[in-house]
Amino acid sequence: MTSPALETFAQRLWREAEAKRSWVCLGLDVDLERLPAPLPHSLAGAEVFLRNVIEACSDLVVAFKPNFAFYTALGADGLHLLNHVRDSVGDAAILILDGKVGDVGDTSEQYAKTMFDVFKADAITFNAWGGHDSIQPLINRPGKGAFAWVRSSNPGADDIQGVSDHDGQSVFMGLASSVAAWNVSGNLGTVVGATRPYDMEVVRALTPGMPILAPGVGVQGGDLAATVQRGFGEAPGGVLINAGRSALWAGDDVSYAESVRRVVEGLRSNIEDARPSNDV
Repeated sequence: MTSPALETFAQRLWREAEAKRSWVCLGLDVDLERLPAPLPHSLAGAEVFLRNVIEACSDLVVAFKPNFAFYTALGADGLHLLNHVRDSVGDAAILILDGKVGDVGDTSEQYAKTMFDVFKADAITFNAWGGHDSIQPLINRPGKGAFAWVRSSNPGADDIQGVSDHDGQSVFMGLASSVAAWNVSGNLGTVVGATRPYDMEVVRALTPGMPILAPGVGVQGGDLAATVQRGFGEAPGGVLINAGRSALWAGDDVSYAESVRRVVEGLRSNIEDARPSNDV
């Protein structure tokens, strides 16, 4: 068995997901106005809400994913809240800090310090638009995961990602191939929207053995079964299904944490049911 000290991030993710029999990633995109009725719509209420949700679901999810924008929008107190999220998750699950960051090299170095050193993320999401040299600081930490934003779940993604070159290859396909070539440390993955299951299959073929983070199941109407069946590959190429708004805001009364847990539990079961038989 591979020593944990020598594991790549992708191997760690696969090992922990299989140990929990869960490929669920729970989004923690906090919104003060949507906090359940028993809680004050304040930073203090948000901290209680997030702590209780994390405690209720940490045994059911392999990862939690706070989106950086939802915390920076709350100002300095929001950054303190993000630190509390990090502390609440602890070692119970992987923490993916979703910022889709990317810029020229020296700026990316500061993003890397922010995400990995200040907020202690286990993994991040990044935007590779600037090319390999621009995002090198974000991907050169072998023990830290980095998911490239390859195929978005929103309807307008084809404005750029779907544009084809003279050989008929779309922009997102070229990006997926580049990310696979950059994956020398086994720590990279891709973000592919569950609203595009055919493209999920394309990206899987271009990035064998790399994890995929799939948002868009739930409110956006992504096809869970097709995403799982087309996205799962050979170990450690699993598919993290993001449970977003439909999960986090499942309850609006005192039992909100239990409501979130029930949705996550159902999603976990549905993912396992949909997995290709040779991967179970």
